[in-house]
Amino acid sequence: MLLEMRKITKSYGNLQILHGVDLTLKAGEVHALIGHNGAGKSTLIKVLAGNFADYGGNILIEGRPCDLHSPKHAIDAGIAIIYQDFSLAPNLSVAANIALGREPEGLVRGLMPHRKVLERSQAEADALKISLPMTALVGTLGVATQQMTEIVRACSQEVKILVMDEPTARLAPQERARLFAVMRQMCEERGVGIIYISHFLEEVREIADRITVLKDGRAVETGESSDYTVDDLARLLVGHSDPLLKPKADKEPEKQSETRSRAITITDVNAVGRPGWDITLHEGEILGIAGLVGSGRTTLMRAIVGEIGSRGHVQIGDKVLKKRTPKSMAQAGLVMVPEDRKISGLALQASIVANMEVTALAKRLSKFGIVRGAKTRAMVDDKIRSLRIMPPDLHKPVGLLSGGNAQKVLLGRALAAEPKVLILDQPTAGVDIGAKAEIHKVIIAAAEASAAVILVSDDLDELLGLSDRIVVISEGRPQPALRADEFDRAELLAATSS
Repeated sequence: MLLEMRKITKSYGNLQILHGVDLTLKAGEVHALIGHNGAGKSTLIKVLAGNFADYGGNILIEGRPCDLHSPKHAIDAGIAIIYQDFSLAPNLSVAANIALGREPEGLVRGLMPHRKVLERSQAEADALKISLPMTALVGTLGVATQQMTEIVRACSQEVKILVMDEPTARLAPQERARLFAVMRQMCEERGVGIIYISHFLEEVREIADRITVLKDGRAVETGESSDYTVDDLARLLVGHSDPLLKPKADKEPEKQSETRSRAITITDVNAVGRPGWDITLHEGEILGIAGLVGSGRTTLMRAIVGEIGSRGHVQIGDKVLKKRTPKSMAQAGLVMVPEDRKISGLALQASIVANMEVTALAKRLSKFGIVRGAKTRAMVDDKIRSLRIMPPDLHKPVGLLSGGNAQKVLLGRALAAEPKVLILDQPTAGVDIGAKAEIHKVIIAAAEASAAVILVSDDLDELLGLSDRIVVISEGRPQPALRADEFDRAELLAATSS
């Protein structure tokens, strides 16, 4: 056995997170670890990464006891972790990121031997049959290419055990297929054991050899992947087989427009150098945005809210926003929940209440420049209850929450401002199947409360289940909006791929 984790325990103060978890991994195996946000997956992986010196239990690697009390111990044991939020340096090249922390020595002390870095990083990528733009700055690359950069960097350290935390959360279907091919190659040709964490149950069934279900800090079941259906796994996680939405039976936005007011009118808007976009959304309408990673979806949303320079006009209700900035758009009633909650969305060291009050502060929670504390606490308590944020502690730092609960805080902050228009960029990326269903209900409730919603998502079922109309974007060019019931899943996949 490559890895044995026996009776692993971990507590934060008086709160016990892991209750004697057992997990094994064979060489050349993909072992999926699934569970709700907050089930203990991240804590278990951080134990394996050497982040906690005070864990309980025993860890064996290739049959030998191994104390993983520091990240260096984990690296020396051949363990590499690729976290959901990348740890790349955006201002360095791909080659420099791959070599980061183990740069070759140059002829002159203190000077980087760039040629050696480039040649060695290229050789390490070639060994995995991964093609990367070695001289490009990582910050200019798409998510899929950054993911591959993380893999090459991890495997350049003589890795035996590779942990991948939600690696496909922001990948399009074609990019997922490419990643799976690389994973299979690593297992078959190099004997790497992979612990694979994902909330996408279909892909877990596709890529994993075995599956362990974690619930409330306990491993409740382990079995061969072939022994489970997707419905079986859903029942293990949430108690029933399909908590997600089915496509709407009635998608007739043209009838809706006869009875509802215009919420937002977008005229010739897009980033400089790309085609302009014209569309009108009415109150209560949900517009889905589909397209591959790098297609320009997020760029277009950032242009609408004034986060980047753009041309064109945006009208919220009857008000034309001549000068668009995120602040002026929020004041006018348009709020965006960004894709990257860690960098662009949340203040990770600040509390839930501090994060959630920001957008609504001027509009709802202060008077004459004085913050109304009681009203703020009541609002945050209400959002914690309605969004089922766990743990329900408004003073807890957001950085200590699971990914799904952090995403709920970001969504709660947007809803607290009572927006007329809500832009959601990948709102359910990296959240578990139960949290996804809860977020879907929140999106529907926002539309029912008359907000117009623009939903950007890689999840085709999510788009088909929530949207009234869908726009496909390819190479920065939005196609005409079509009723969502004009697509099935295969047709929508084909449209985004063409």
